[in-house]
Amino acid sequence: MIKFFYKFINYLTLLIMKKLLLLTLVLSIFSCTNKESDACNELKNSKILLSDNMENYRSAWEKSFLERDINVLDEYLHENVTHLNEDGVVNAKGPEEFKNAYAGYITGFPDSEFLIVNLFGDGDQLIKHWNFKGTHAESGKKVNVYGATLVKMKDGKIFQEQDYWDARKFYKQLSE
Repeated sequence: MIKFFYKFINYLTLLIMKKLLLLTLVLSIFSCTNKESDACNELKNSKILLSDNMENYRSAWEKSFLERDINVLDEYLHENVTHLNEDGVVNAKGPEEFKNAYAGYITGFPDSEFLIVNLFGDGDQLIKHWNFKGTHAESGKKVNVYGATLVKMKDGKIFQEQDYWDARKFYKQLSE
């Protein structure tokens, strides 16, 4: 009888341990799944934000050059938008100054083409590789330059731009 009792106790202990092990396994699986779901949701939201920012940004520049109207940018510019030179110094602050910094590329080059060669980023930060070409209205000289722009978006609007390009090449083409 005592032997039977010990076997029964061992059986119950083993059964309880198996159930505890199974319960621990199930809980850890659900715990991992929730953590993975949170990370997955965060990644999805980040990709959606990036996609929206890229679409807004691309639309802003494509529309302004296609319609030959810098004021198209109004709906895409943050109220505190700034443009920085290559050294990080602010050379345009606010929507009007920002638009004025670029207006000459539309009005001064009536046949200008602005191509976004590549656009990529992370969240609210974008990098644009671009090509600008056109014929200068007054001189008839053709220009063709490439550059890159660092972009910060805020609330889906252009918040800051910093252009990097070979301005000497641009002005040399205008003077030849």
